[in-house]
Amino acid sequence: MNQVNFPKAGVIAAGVAAAGIIFAFCNFGNHAVDGGYVAYVYSNPIMGKKEFISTINGPGGTGFWSWRLQTVDISVTPWTMEETFDDILAKDKLMMNAQASLVFRIDRTKVREFVENYGALKEVNNDDPASIIKDAYLSFIQQHFRSAIRSEVSKYDGLDASSSIPQITRAVETDLKTKFEGTPFIVESVTIGSTTPPKSVTDGITKKVEVAQAYERQATELAMAQRSVEIKEAEGRAAARKAEQEAEGQRLAAKQKADAELYAAKAQADAKLYAAKAEAEAVAAVGAAEAEAIRAKSQAIGSGYVNLRFVENLDKLKLPTTMVGGDIMKQVTDLFSSVPAAKPAAATGTEPQTPEN
Repeated sequence: MNQVNFPKAGVIAAGVAAAGIIFAFCNFGNHAVDGGYVAYVYSNPIMGKKEFISTINGPGGTGFWSWRLQTVDISVTPWTMEETFDDILAKDKLMMNAQASLVFRIDRTKVREFVENYGALKEVNNDDPASIIKDAYLSFIQQHFRSAIRSEVSKYDGLDASSSIPQITRAVETDLKTKFEGTPFIVESVTIGSTTPPKSVTDGITKKVEVAQAYERQATELAMAQRSVEIKEAEGRAAARKAEQEAEGQRLAAKQKADAELYAAKAQADAKLYAAKAEAEAVAAVGAAEAEAIRAKSQAIGSGYVNLRFVENLDKLKLPTTMVGGDIMKQVTDLFSSVPAAKPAAATGTEPQTPEN
């Protein structure tokens, strides 16, 4: 009978050994941690509560002889989350579209706090560690991020928001960094890609700009036409002024020429007058001298000498025939030719005798 029970005991022992191996294999294991992750290591007893053991910075692992240890791998690399808006109300009540992105990461020194206080332990899924970060963003960051964008854009008029993107970006980034300071979330940067009005508004603006450009083009063309007319008018006035100046120049030249000729004629006449006057004065002076000499001789020798000199010089007188007839001149000449020549009183000692008739 004992020989019959031995095989059963061996089977049982083999089964127990196999079960022990399976049990050990299921409860011992090395949990590897990749680079860029920090593992939250905790115990998972068969009975009792879970307890935190440590954190492991990847790359690394817990080691094979770890009894019932579990890990939650937390990504500590930067993550970029994008948000799209189509209903932001600007300061001037214009509905705006916007696109923005946020870069953040989990502080590797605060992985335990993140797992225990922000619910990551309840969402363990090491097959998809990214879901932990996405869920954390949706739960703790997204709403505040979107509110900050709306708040800052609403401080500007719709058409001014696009040119104010740098100021809006700085304000939102500062707000988020202040909000999450001291938490496991580190805000790296905020980027606002664009802020634009709805398509209906942009179409209206485009149409308005086109109309304004057409108006400006027409105004420019009109101004150019007016300028062309002004240039032609100016050229006409310049030509008229030039003609007037040329005519005035010719008139002045003619006047100067006439004045010069008149001055020359006057100077010539004055010269002739002065010459005639000088000649007359000279003749008068000579005549006066001769008359004085005759008068002196007449006083000395009597009137006969005067008559004799008159007769001698009578033929030198050029009297107009209209005033003195030729017969009269002859009679006068005959009359005085019969007068004897007077002798000077100083030679004869007697006064000249008057001829008898």
